[in-house]
Amino acid sequence: MYTGPVDPTFATQIHDYDPGITTSSLFWTIAVPDHAVSADVDEAEARLQLSDLAIADYGNILNGLFHTSPPSPGNVTFDIRWFGAQKRGSFSDATKPFQMRFVQTNAHIKWSGSTGADHFHTTGGPQTVNFAQIAQERNGVFFGKGDDD
Repeated sequence: MYTGPVDPTFATQIHDYDPGITTSSLFWTIAVPDHAVSADVDEAEARLQLSDLAIADYGNILNGLFHTSPPSPGNVTFDIRWFGAQKRGSFSDATKPFQMRFVQTNAHIKWSGSTGADHFHTTGGPQTVNFAQIAQERNGVFFGKGDDD
């Protein structure tokens, strides 16, 4: 969250919701329940939906990265939907081994967050989507295998 235009020095950033960095250096990633995620590359539809997720608010990205001060407790709710096939493709590289099929789509995000008395939310209006994509990939021992393997 910023109080004005995004500033590359982060001087106008007032909230930074992220799950932190694990001891193994995994950035901003958490496990979510299976029911929170659905995806169907063939139908060009996917959804990620979480409600009332307790999450740290580091205030700004620099504190989120370097933990110079303790975060505040925050809470976020979001519903991200990918829909409407725009472009499909696939590629495979047996030397890696890696294969992927993908579909570029449209997307819409409904989001709200709070820290203490501060509350924020997206509006119901149109959103600009620069890029959205869902994909199915296979690598390693799963390379070359289908869904039923």
